Amino acid sequence: MPRSGLCWLDGMDIKSLREPSRSSSYHRTSVKLLTIMMLSTSARHSRFAATTTIMVASFSNAAAFSTATSRLTSILNDPSLITFDSPPSQTLDVIDPGASAAQFKDGSAVIAHVRRMGRDDTKDAINRAHIALPDWRDKTTAAYRSGILTKWSSLIKESAEDIAKIMTLESGKPLAESRGEVNYGTSFLDYYAAEAIRPNNSGGGFISPSPFATPDGAPRGKMMAINEAVGVCGLITPWNFPIAMITRKVGPALAAGCTCVLKPSELTPLTAIALETLAKRAGVPEGVFEL
Repeated sequence: MPRSGLCWLDGMDIKSLREPSRSSSYHRTSVKLLTIMMLSTSARHSRFAATTTIMVASFSNAAAFSTATSRLTSILNDPSLITFDSPPSQTLDVIDPGASAAQFKDGSAVIAHVRRMGRDDTKDAINRAHIALPDWRDKTTAAYRSGILTKWSSLIKESAEDIAKIMTLESGKPLAESRGEVNYGTSFLDYYAAEAIRPNNSGGGFISPSPFATPDGAPRGKMMAINEAVGVCGLITPWNFPIAMITRKVGPALAAGCTCVLKPSELTPLTAIALETLAKRAGVPEGVFEL
């Protein structure tokens, strides 16, 4: 079935992305970061992607429209980072945490609506990742996966300003900090692109003396370990580092030959959508990285 992550920003002009002073603070409390875990088909509902008064984003196995509105082009240098499809029936609001009390009262604090995905959507995403696993794990070399991660990192850097603007709108970070996080986030992709081709990475391993001893004290043989991809990984990331916590998890999973299903925070889904767009452009195959 087609998979859509629909998002649209309302009329936020880029001038509203002020450069806050050092005294600026985030408007949300911190959330606990959940580390990589394996997803089972009994996983709870996951919620991503988008829709709103002006449609800006969507990912679907079917063709998606890419007509950009004037409001969108005033925000992004590359509107094709986000495309759109038909609105979903159930949505969640994405709130601008820097909005005034008056904006919260009149509803203009809502900058996007994101598609609410349920248990069946989650199972479908896991199944797609499971189908894609054998080819990604067994029919690609470490050098090939490394090259894709490097390309993904380069594309994020090229779109750094657009991603920083999106991140500031949905998370409340100062724009300067959002720009800094783009660099921080891509550093993980660069690191794991290099790790992918090390002899002890996936497909490789090591040999070491046994910790057990013979009666005369010598090691009792040797131990050999072979590192392998574990399978489909479920990744859950918080709102406060919308890029870095994604690349920090997706990077090593893809480098090792795993496929993954990502559930970003429902507070900051737009950044994840942009990252998935660039991952596809970098050559990540369908099903390997699911939202």
